[in-house]
Amino acid sequence: MLIANGSLLERCIRKDSAAQFELYKVLRDMLLSVAHRYERDALQRKAMVNTAFLKILDHLHTKHPDAPFEAWCRRIMINTVLNEQRNQRTANGHGVVKQVELSDSRGPSTLNGAEELIQTEELQRMMDRLPTVTRQVFNLYAIDGWKHREIAAELGISEGTSKWHVNHARQALQSMLEEELRAHLKLRIA
Repeated sequence: MLIANGSLLERCIRKDSAAQFELYKVLRDMLLSVAHRYERDALQRKAMVNTAFLKILDHLHTKHPDAPFEAWCRRIMINTVLNEQRNQRTANGHGVVKQVELSDSRGPSTLNGAEELIQTEELQRMMDRLPTVTRQVFNLYAIDGWKHREIAAELGISEGTSKWHVNHARQALQSMLEEELRAHLKLRIA
């Protein structure tokens, strides 16, 4: 757990700026890590982290004492990123998300052992190549553990569309992994 010291949180609630800065230093990397999964642009990520941190400070007094602090902060970060991206799409005239119904439900595809050969940075670059909504849905489902019902409600899409995006992301990532594996094998042979 990131925050074992309840007095730090209490000092933050009392608006102690030194405690707030200390909390920011503790949370910054975790919040950036979450933002990085959803947002490609580094400046946007930093801005979103700052926005999420302000929300954390503003709502710290409302956090249920039994709720895990780190999970609570992650949820705020995810919601902040999704809200910011929704606002950007609306401002750019792309507010309508195309509804795609899942017609072929083959179930989850499994990735072979190739992912062990791929470094984390390479995997992140692959994730960055996915379309924005597909990447969001995949992150929410596969990494953050949201249900399709929750994703659909949050993004304003159908559950079938959510499932389609997860399937599409898996297929695209599997294809990219196979591509990377072939490239690694060619390097070993040469």
